[in-house]
Amino acid sequence: MKFFAVAVLALWYTMSCQGADKADYWIDPDTHLMWTAADNGSGLSWIQAQRYCRDLTLAGFHNWMLPSIDDLQKLVGGGGSQSTYRIKAPIKLSGWQWSSTPGKQDGEGWALDFGDGARASVAAGDSGLNRALCVRHAGKPPR
Repeated sequence: MKFFAVAVLALWYTMSCQGADKADYWIDPDTHLMWTAADNGSGLSWIQAQRYCRDLTLAGFHNWMLPSIDDLQKLVGGGGSQSTYRIKAPIKLSGWQWSSTPGKQDGEGWALDFGDGARASVAAGDSGLNRALCVRHAGKPPR
C-alpha cells in the first residue's frame, strides 16, 4: 500500500510540477503560476518579447504573457555560480529575461539576470541577451 501511495504522489508531482506535455511547462507550487519550460532562446526587444508570449500557444493554452519583474524575482533561488543560473525551477534559460514591467524611464523595461538575481531597467529596443520567458495563471490545483 505504501508503494502505491508513493507512486501516486510521484505521478501527481510529475504532472503538476513539470507538466503533462513532456515538461513543456512548470507550475510553481507556491504561486500557482505556469511557466514555459524554457525561454525563447534568442535575443528580442521588449515589444518583441511581449508579442512572443502573447502569440504563444503551448500545452493547449493561448493566454501566455510576459511576467512582471516581481513574478520573475520569485523564481530566483538555488546556489548558482558564474556559469549557472540561480533559478528554483526546472526551466532552461539562455540569457536575461524581459518582464512586462515598464522601466525607470520612458522607453525602458525591467529585465532580470538569473546569474546573480539582479534586475535592470534596459532600453526597450535592446535585444542582445534579453529573452522571453512566458507565464500564465494556472489557478489552484483541484483538491
